[in-house]
Amino acid sequence: MVTGLSDTARRARYRQAALRLHAFLDAQLDPVGGYPDKVTWGYAMTALFAVRMSPDSPGSLADKACDHLARQDVGSAEYSWEFVVHAMQNARNTASSAMPLPLLAHRAKGTRMFNWFLLRQANRGWFPTARWWTLFKLRLARAIYTTPDGFIQDELLTRSLQYHAFCLYVLCELVQQYPKAGFLKAWLVDGVRFSVKHLLPDGSALWLGRGQEQIFGYAALIRAMEFVHARLEPVPSPALLQVQERLLSFQRADGSFPLVLRRRQPEPETARSADAPPGWYGYNTLYDYLPFLGQALVLASGDEGSV
Repeated sequence: MVTGLSDTARRARYRQAALRLHAFLDAQLDPVGGYPDKVTWGYAMTALFAVRMSPDSPGSLADKACDHLARQDVGSAEYSWEFVVHAMQNARNTASSAMPLPLLAHRAKGTRMFNWFLLRQANRGWFPTARWWTLFKLRLARAIYTTPDGFIQDELLTRSLQYHAFCLYVLCELVQQYPKAGFLKAWLVDGVRFSVKHLLPDGSALWLGRGQEQIFGYAALIRAMEFVHARLEPVPSPALLQVQERLLSFQRADGSFPLVLRRRQPEPETARSADAPPGWYGYNTLYDYLPFLGQALVLASGDEGSV
């Protein structure tokens, strides 16, 4: 394990990993055929990743992603509006004004899981909505879905460390939108403390519940830990390094990552959704999660643009 890294060195490692992943996705995203596996919100997230990497000149990856995003069926009842709106509004807020990006309406699919609810509240902040009503709902939601030790439940009486981590990721955005709302900061800090307390010695952070050891949760967690460490309170250095080493040790020579981080029976590099690899759920797709991981790596590196 890498030890004794400064904050600057640790964040530089995230930036380097993001650069390698960016090159992989650029090579995989065909201008005509798209990604080599199914995509739900991955094209929007790819555009965000490209913009986070280079706000003034996102390059061909952003152009290709936006082109394929425009081809998706927005009339489908399964269209993941929450994730698409989140990605594109963040991209528009980060990119140079010279970069044309789609302007989306405030729409939602309405999935009932708590992480989707929280994402809808963050998306409201990008549009002219009643901020007091959003804060009221968030206060009530915290009281209902968060346990006294800081764990955020994606459903009542269930425990998933991955979706706890993704809720922390969304809370980072809400804290930025509502900087005077102290309860949001406390909610986020308590949640990160919970995650740190439940780390295993090898850096495994997502060992319980739905989505165990998936890169989606690690992406969310590194963002939340680094955000809290930089802005709210110090996070223990060993925890920051353990999670980083756990995640980055799985980056392949071509810059990609497996969807599930495991040493025993690792995923083949050719794994696809139709193969139903162990640890994947029916809604999992690598080309949603890889660009989400990429933009989280950029955020964890400290490069947030104007967000």
